[in-house]
Amino acid sequence: MGFPLAQDGSVTEDADTGGLLITTGQMDILLQSDIGRWTAETIPGSYGSELVIDANGAWTYTADNDHPAIDALNDGETLTEVFTVTWDGGTTTVTITINGVTDPPCFVEGTLVDTPRGPRPVQDLRVGDLVLTRDDGAQPIRWIGATTVEPLADDMTLQPVRLKKDALGAGVPDRDVCVSPMHRVLIRTPQVPLLTGADEVLCPARHLVNGRTVFQADTGPVTYFHLFFDTHQILTSCALESESFFPGHVGLDGFAAATREELFRLFPDLRSLPETYGRTARTVLRGYEARLIGRDLEAGPTRENALGKPSDLPYQHRHAVP
Repeated sequence: MGFPLAQDGSVTEDADTGGLLITTGQMDILLQSDIGRWTAETIPGSYGSELVIDANGAWTYTADNDHPAIDALNDGETLTEVFTVTWDGGTTTVTITINGVTDPPCFVEGTLVDTPRGPRPVQDLRVGDLVLTRDDGAQPIRWIGATTVEPLADDMTLQPVRLKKDALGAGVPDRDVCVSPMHRVLIRTPQVPLLTGADEVLCPARHLVNGRTVFQADTGPVTYFHLFFDTHQILTSCALESESFFPGHVGLDGFAAATREELFRLFPDLRSLPETYGRTARTVLRGYEARLIGRDLEAGPTRENALGKPSDLPYQHRHAVP
């Protein structure tokens, strides 16, 4: 007599298609055929999710990327839900793991970063070099990491996001800029305080993708550079303000073991408690908030201060996120 094998699947927060996290699989009855052996049904889940299985054991799992529980995942955290499926000889399970994002935010090779000596290519910077920061003036780089990847054509988690010249307003950026998908750029629009209560926020670049002025494309091998300071900073590259490397679980888990060890030698507390580094330089938008702001920007910023240029108002929300 055959018996069914339990199945596992996983999805990753923000790696969504039309707002949904999707994965598929095929049940297997060992030593016997699956055809017509399964109960076709739709089983509701806990996160705006469901598992749909047909009579032949093919299943599809979907979850709402904007569900509050998924949005609330901290870097490196997971959620799990288990579905019981039925065949003509009994039951078995499909276990789904929902992962937090694992892509460290970083600059693409060739990006010009503002320094007291003028704009410099990120790959030419060295530990100890001074970089201009929005909040603390010229600050020395404490650590630099570099990661080379070769994303698959359909791997949107690794393909860089290109922001074309003037994509986010006149002169912002002042030339094309490429960053990693989860690299967060500084945004200020009239909608930001209404949505978040803050004057300025950080938004992952991937949520600004519109296919015209901000897009992802298969670039082949790409080298990402990570600039690390004593505190999380806002840097300027080609008139676009964005973040330095923030060593939460998401950033650290995205590195190879040797790279993590290099950083841990400088900051031993990060090994066991990344939270000791402090807070992000600005409030970070949740996924659904970022998409709302992205749609607003896609409609076309018409204000001089829409994004990326220093505000005329005093900043009052520094270090808003623990």
